[in-house]
Amino acid sequence: MSAGHVPQEHQSRASSGDADLSIALDQSSQQLPETRLATQFAQSIDNIQGHSAQLFGASSEADPWLLRHCQFDEFGMQNFHKQHFRNAGGVPIAGLIPVHFSISPDELQESARAETGVSTQHDRGAELSQVVPSEYGPRLVALFCRRVFPLLPVISRSQLGITPESPSPGLDRLESVPVHLRAAIYASALPFATDDSHLSVWQAYSKPSLARLWRIVYELMLEEIHQPHLSVLQALLLYLHKSPTDEPSWALPDTPFLWSLVGSTVGLATSLGLQLECVMYGLPSWEKRLRKRLWWAVYAEDKWRSLLMGRPPYIHRDEWDVDELQSSDFAPFQDHAYIPFQWFVELTLIAASVQSDLYSLTACHALSGDLNASIEKARPLLDRLSTWRSSFPDPSSCPYAMHFAYLTLVVYVYRALLRPTVQSSRPPHIIDLEDPALDPTIPLGDFGWDFSDLRDVAPFPAVDVSDSTSRAAVADEVFLTAESCAARVISSVRGLSFADVDGFWPAWSRIGFAVTSNFVLLLLVQAPSAQHVAKTKQLLDLWERSLCSHGRLWPLVRLGLARLHAFTSRGLARSFFLVAHGGEVGRSA
Repeated sequence: MSAGHVPQEHQSRASSGDADLSIALDQSSQQLPETRLATQFAQSIDNIQGHSAQLFGASSEADPWLLRHCQFDEFGMQNFHKQHFRNAGGVPIAGLIPVHFSISPDELQESARAETGVSTQHDRGAELSQVVPSEYGPRLVALFCRRVFPLLPVISRSQLGITPESPSPGLDRLESVPVHLRAAIYASALPFATDDSHLSVWQAYSKPSLARLWRIVYELMLEEIHQPHLSVLQALLLYLHKSPTDEPSWALPDTPFLWSLVGSTVGLATSLGLQLECVMYGLPSWEKRLRKRLWWAVYAEDKWRSLLMGRPPYIHRDEWDVDELQSSDFAPFQDHAYIPFQWFVELTLIAASVQSDLYSLTACHALSGDLNASIEKARPLLDRLSTWRSSFPDPSSCPYAMHFAYLTLVVYVYRALLRPTVQSSRPPHIIDLEDPALDPTIPLGDFGWDFSDLRDVAPFPAVDVSDSTSRAAVADEVFLTAESCAARVISSVRGLSFADVDGFWPAWSRIGFAVTSNFVLLLLVQAPSAQHVAKTKQLLDLWERSLCSHGRLWPLVRLGLARLHAFTSRGLARSFFLVAHGGEVGRSA
């Protein structure tokens, strides 16, 4: 962590490895170079003590194409009275925009910080030490690296002094980590405390409060977000994956606060400039690796939650240029522990396409009544999913959480294919009591199979149809493959072992179980024949028993069970308009 080239009272924290870069210059004696410098020393943007950095975007009031003409010193800095400009170094080159950051002293944001501060009456560092005594901190970090890091690599192990030979950080390194990030790491690792004998005994008798840890994280994030550093974003990402701290919440959907927090996370990431490829920046190697991993973690949050929560994504493809992850982005720890996140990012790119191609507002308008167009959109997505699964280097090493995410995407593709196979009911007339001229008649419709406007379509994966296949047969084939998809997901979840569920699962995974519950119900409601009704009812019963069985010990599935029971508890015939051949089963369900 190298020193920032700013006035002496605002020098950055310097680690022993790069203390030689720590240069103290008094503002009054600073001299800018008279000619353009051909070299620039690499130094951290994030670790300038008492200051925070924000990106000047392409349309910022501080024009990056003007700032490229500034005279910067050998550390890429131009210092002013209270605001400083930092040239990222290494850019611009052909085709890339000039990249500069505003470096501001924290004192300028004190009033804004006070407005969102929750409480300033106690020392949260001392509070954290009360919840987690210092001797257990290194063990919790080591546990985090084993259980959470492979799917959420949002910390820099090299900055913590962790090596393959020394898997836990020293207390001195750990104490230098901001309190909000330390608390978030501890809280993320605490559910796995039984893996460590010392932590297991401590947890059994001391009962550290998970809710209290997360509260420390939340309160500090609200204050620190005005003076952002990477540590605030790291804590935010971990906070998004916190487990509910009370039993009833497992069966409840996320509140709108969660999606708003995702927006705050994306906003902070872009303010810190993570959306830009930083390989050419004048930054320490650890910071470049961390920035890149953090961007992909933020991207994954946006894309998965956008799809699973039915919200327009915050991140758009024409606003970022970060390269895909390489093994070098995990150096010097290039081992198999990193493969899950790399492959998870590949799956996330497919999830982004599923959302944009099948579930964006434009896509829904175009596809919801057009089976032919839906199949054309679904084919390449199913191809990509099949390629992703078959090319996984070691299928046995794929965490089940990632495998279930893959199955959820397959469900989403077939769910979209089922939309145009059945007509929607005609909407009711709206009665406006203030306008008696409106027709009070409210027509009620029913679902029905209608193939009058369907064209012949080419085959797509898992559907065996020839050019001469009738329109009705194409729709029936779609239903058969969707039914097979549901059976595969149910069989996979029924066979879950303790090893499968005893790992880190992204918090949004629980929505995937609710998605499957609704998918199986959709199959039953839209079943085209009595035989299909009977088959999908069997699948529904199997799914319900699986969720009930797992839900006793594994709360992640309880939202899916609650969604299912919301309909079955009052009877399917009372919950849905069922076609005639589904009535008997519906009345008994």
